[in-house]
Amino acid sequence: MSYSKASDLIELAMMSNARHSGVTLLEIMERFNVEKRTAQRMTDALMTIFLNVEVRVLPDRRHAWKLLAPVDTPLSVPPDTTLEALDLAVRDAQEAGRHRNARTLLRLRDSIVAALPVNRARAAESDAEAVLQSVASVARPGPRGRVSPAVAEEIYDAIRGPYRLDIVYRAASGQTRSRRIEPQGVLLGPRSYLIAHVAEDQDLRHFRMDRIVETTCTDEWFALDEEFQIERHAAEAFGSYHEREQIGPVVWRFSPKAAPSARDYVFHPDQVLKDQDDGSLIVRFTACGWLEMAWFLYQWGTEVEVLEPAGLRDLVEPGRREFPVTP
Repeated sequence: MSYSKASDLIELAMMSNARHSGVTLLEIMERFNVEKRTAQRMTDALMTIFLNVEVRVLPDRRHAWKLLAPVDTPLSVPPDTTLEALDLAVRDAQEAGRHRNARTLLRLRDSIVAALPVNRARAAESDAEAVLQSVASVARPGPRGRVSPAVAEEIYDAIRGPYRLDIVYRAASGQTRSRRIEPQGVLLGPRSYLIAHVAEDQDLRHFRMDRIVETTCTDEWFALDEEFQIERHAAEAFGSYHEREQIGPVVWRFSPKAAPSARDYVFHPDQVLKDQDDGSLIVRFTACGWLEMAWFLYQWGTEVEVLEPAGLRDLVEPGRREFPVTP
């Protein structure tokens, strides 16, 4: 067995042990970038070397391989690349205002460094620092809502409970209002939103987190909305803002000139792309957020046409103009 295959098998054993339900063939294929047959050979090798592997059938009828006992070995992922990944993740979390995540990642980083011999720790930190200083994000204009670390801490404590949350919210007019809410989830983005139920409204409400002035996590437990799924809720909107009355089919047509660029875009998680005989591209998905769509489509100028809905087409059409290049 080659060194790379042995390393992959060790990593697979650690994955299989760490994941509560075990690891599936699809997860193996995605992690190691291999075909299905290779993934099957890897599970065969796992069961040959480790006698305490259990094959489970998941609710969706897929098989998963679970290593029942911890992998008793000092081998682990390379510390230099681990620190590099953690340092980049910490910086991203800090820039996005996710201070709680940043602190947790820093604690994990420190625990890894503390477990290393001094010389190896110094080398790993030096390599990670070199990469960190050589990587930067492209500067893009846009809002950067500053969320108070104390506010974020209380929000996540309430979500973990789940417990009702008392907030003081500042509206766009500048007026503040106190209310008790039942947090359901958080949408992260240039402007992050707290999704919650309020007593006087059965619909979900969206609170901009940078406008939440104060938060207090209560000890009042509540039952989460079983029908609410944060990923599905996020997919209902093109951006962060939800307007339920706008949710519906969206169809765009990109010109033959713009089609090659448009094919590389993920406009929506559930998008359907269809090439046309004339070289143009049709993009379909279902969502709301016409105003954010109009802002986005402006950069495509005359190279994109809104086929549906009519309301979005009316927003986009007056601003269409010709640009020398496509995004």
